[in-house]
Amino acid sequence: MQTVFSRLNSALKCLFPVLALCTGFAVQAQPAWPTHPIRLLVPYPPGGSTDILARLLGQKLSESLGQSVIVENRGGASGGVAASYFVKSAPDDHYFMVASLPMMAVNQYLYRELGYDPEADLRPIGLIAQTPNVVVTSPALNVHTLKELAEYGKAHPKGLAYSSSSVGSAGHLLNELFRSTVGIELLHVPYKGNAPAMMALVAGEVQFTTDNLPQLLPQIRAGKLVPLAVTSPKRWFQLPDVPTVAEAGFPGMTTSAWFGLVAQSKTSSEVITRMNRELVAVLQKPDFIAKLRDVSFEALPGSPEDMTVTARKERVLWKKMVEMSGAKAD
Repeated sequence: MQTVFSRLNSALKCLFPVLALCTGFAVQAQPAWPTHPIRLLVPYPPGGSTDILARLLGQKLSESLGQSVIVENRGGASGGVAASYFVKSAPDDHYFMVASLPMMAVNQYLYRELGYDPEADLRPIGLIAQTPNVVVTSPALNVHTLKELAEYGKAHPKGLAYSSSSVGSAGHLLNELFRSTVGIELLHVPYKGNAPAMMALVAGEVQFTTDNLPQLLPQIRAGKLVPLAVTSPKRWFQLPDVPTVAEAGFPGMTTSAWFGLVAQSKTSSEVITRMNRELVAVLQKPDFIAKLRDVSFEALPGSPEDMTVTARKERVLWKKMVEMSGAKAD
């Protein structure tokens, strides 16, 4: 009997290495994510703040993930067109979207039919960066402060028009809040994206706009636009001589434009965790931080939960702002 057990024991000892080897092959056979190029959806046309940020981020993520990052632009409805398309697309753990503040915290209070649920349909991966909005006018208007802009509006009824990147954008709501606060008439002219809205002002089609700083700064530095105030809580490092909206007498307009990375609702937690790790690593690189500051952004590294909390707080603020401004979208 002892001989039989001895032989069995010897056989098992020989079998264990074979089983371990087979298990190793099984583990190695599982493909490591990502297995093919990443798609990054930008919910605005090329040339705007979101597009600038997405392309900078895409380049760095491509380097760290070892896969190409393909940027896709799909504008309309303050990001709503892209968001609706994104959530209705086939589940894909290689597909992500850069989400803006309006998409996550404003649109649901403006549109009767949104096409997506920002909480249920979009899984936060993490915040990316923030930038202030800035109120700018044409030099031809000869206005240099927000109070002077209000006085101009009172002196020229129906003679003051502003552009925005879209109906429901932060710029649209902030200007409607400005209108209701000072009691003047304004003509809102929405465009399809930040860049067209800015060019309309430069071309003299409108008299002022309120929009994200990145695409406006070169025009400000060239003397083609006059900055009246920044919407950030404190003065922005690139425009130290420009007052905040609070300093200008309009504290209710204080806000920052922030952007985050989101995935589809069915994306696995493993992919969310991996992408957050890669995102945070990129946002903490000194060279990337410097690039962001060059184009008027501040990095916001954090967890998916941080983005969730931020969006929920913003919804409370912007719901009130929509109600105060009286703004509506079709």
